[in-house]
Amino acid sequence: MPCSNVHYLGNNMKNDLGHTELNSRIVHGGDIYRNRVELDYSVNLNPEPAPEEIMKAALKGLELMHNYPDPLQEELRTAIAGMAGCRPSDVVCGCGASELMMAIVHAVRPENALITAPCYAGYEYALGACDAKITEYMLSPDNGFALGRDFADLITESTDIVFIANPNNPNGRLIEDDVLEAVKEKCRQTGTVLVIDECFLQLTDRYEDRPDITDGAIHLRAFTKTFAIPGIRIGYLICGDHELTENIRKHLPEWNISAIAEQIGIAAAKVIKDTGYLAKSVASVRAERAYLEERLTALGIKVYPSDTNYLLLETDTDLADRLMESGIMVRKCSNYHGLDERFIRIAVRRHEDNKRLLGVLEEIDL
Repeated sequence: MPCSNVHYLGNNMKNDLGHTELNSRIVHGGDIYRNRVELDYSVNLNPEPAPEEIMKAALKGLELMHNYPDPLQEELRTAIAGMAGCRPSDVVCGCGASELMMAIVHAVRPENALITAPCYAGYEYALGACDAKITEYMLSPDNGFALGRDFADLITESTDIVFIANPNNPNGRLIEDDVLEAVKEKCRQTGTVLVIDECFLQLTDRYEDRPDITDGAIHLRAFTKTFAIPGIRIGYLICGDHELTENIRKHLPEWNISAIAEQIGIAAAKVIKDTGYLAKSVASVRAERAYLEERLTALGIKVYPSDTNYLLLETDTDLADRLMESGIMVRKCSNYHGLDERFIRIAVRRHEDNKRLLGVLEEIDL
């Protein structure tokens, strides 16, 4: 069994800006506010621009700015349910997926949690809000950081909650079907709440997959990455457990979705349901990912397998700082548990951007 370890999140010292040490370790991409950035490869967004329907929806939301948003979010949840093939009552909306993670943790109040490592740092951050004891299943570079079937063996009756990402961040691998089913079954047997982070699923070849509300899991998704609109915080979860969804709702503010985000969410759900936007996006991601993999490998950079719109790279060269000298920001991965300064993550962007990135890399002594 891969090595796992247990650690605790207690009180954290604050810095001069009031941020805790935990906050300072939760470093995400996209920090354009403290860097001179011409090309941001540190955030993983759809390289295809958002369709016209999204901008029209934003303008409609602005027209509604003098009204309170609908606290029940009926039109938004109905649109998402129509897209996902579930009931509106199975849908909970949030100000991005991050707000929903925190609401889930507050609703469940777990004492013991299981996550993978490396993985998205937001799970640890949310679990820290209730001082949960976290067990980490260490993913291995030897098999491309793929989740193994033995992950399910760590789930016991004392495990209150499990967070997994499909595909995983920062490496972009989808979970094999038999492994995912084993995890779901073990969670059902032990009464463990399972959260499956699917925020990047719609940018993989499984973009048409609908959440299975009969599996008892919480399927966490967002329009942020799918439509390249991170400034509009709009996420949602789908779960067939009515008691659990209602409990999660109790831990959200009455008006947690703005009128603008609400209108954009309604439009986004209809675009996914009625147009070929996702198919076009996935085709673009697939082609550019293959292009980057081939060219980066030829430059002597190790590229780990990915199924979505970002790539995990390994190199002995300090690429992040060297690229920043040319205004290109990538995601340093040394703060991911299980990774170090040799690892960086890059987004899959438009072809002209990728050509520029590769051109700069060709000038660096690797």
